[in-house]
Amino acid sequence: MDISSFFLLLLTNCLGGASFVATAYALKSFSPFAVVFWRVLIAGPFFLPFCVRALRKTRLNIVDWGRIFLIAAVGYDAPLIFGAWGQKLSSATHAALLMALEPIAIIFLAALFLDEELSALKIFALGVSLMGSFLIVSQGRSLTQLFDFSSGSYLGDGFLCLQGILFALYTVIGKPLLKKIDALSLTALISFLAIFPLLFFAGSAKFAVVKIPISGPALFFTLYLSLGVSFAGVLTWNLAMERVSASLLAYFIFLQPLLGVLFGVFLLREALNWDSLLGGILILLGVYCATLKPQGERSPSLK
Repeated sequence: MDISSFFLLLLTNCLGGASFVATAYALKSFSPFAVVFWRVLIAGPFFLPFCVRALRKTRLNIVDWGRIFLIAAVGYDAPLIFGAWGQKLSSATHAALLMALEPIAIIFLAALFLDEELSALKIFALGVSLMGSFLIVSQGRSLTQLFDFSSGSYLGDGFLCLQGILFALYTVIGKPLLKKIDALSLTALISFLAIFPLLFFAGSAKFAVVKIPISGPALFFTLYLSLGVSFAGVLTWNLAMERVSASLLAYFIFLQPLLGVLFGVFLLREALNWDSLLGGILILLGVYCATLKPQGERSPSLK
């Protein structure tokens, strides 16, 4: 791998790793729904040139469009909202660690719905990752405390787990479309169409999109989430996919939760206890085992 490819991969995953801290700052002035609303609304139009290119190159039928819109609403908007809501009730550190469940969920949903191979190593990876997520969520609570749904942090961790599962649907539902359209074009269509479900809910007072006063840092980090992660991060990811193997790309993904935890600890002064640390290590071990592939093997991805 040449030096430019290395720095491209590093940049891509640093952009994603910083998103957890950026969300924490944005949530100081915006509601969870508002953070996602502005993030998607600002980034979406920047994908229009790629959408036009996709429509010129590709013929999509009504079923394809239905699948794309479903991904936009359920596989993109919904996990972003659950993630922001979960982080507000929990922490950026937990968000970073539990987000590592996404690749695990992709593997097992693909085995269930796309008939992809499910090896003994991947089953082991699932068990290890679930054990790790349980440690993060439980935080030493007793069984009585663990099933106390009035606990804000517990609900937050549950939302963060749900975020990883829903993001997995993004890839699993969309993978058959990659036979008709390239990954960047599909991602652009999803990112643009994701605006419309949010606009539908934005008129409700329950989902207010503005909270006054708006601090400068909150505005800056919301713009970062939009242009730095949702737009630039997507472009660098797809550019990286063209230059390195999928298996190598997967190893660099491990940087995102690790960087998210480090940013949370040093910038937000969040505590990292032994339950979270051990849980994070187990999840990353599970992801590593689950993504092991024969050398040189490539696989399509949406991101």
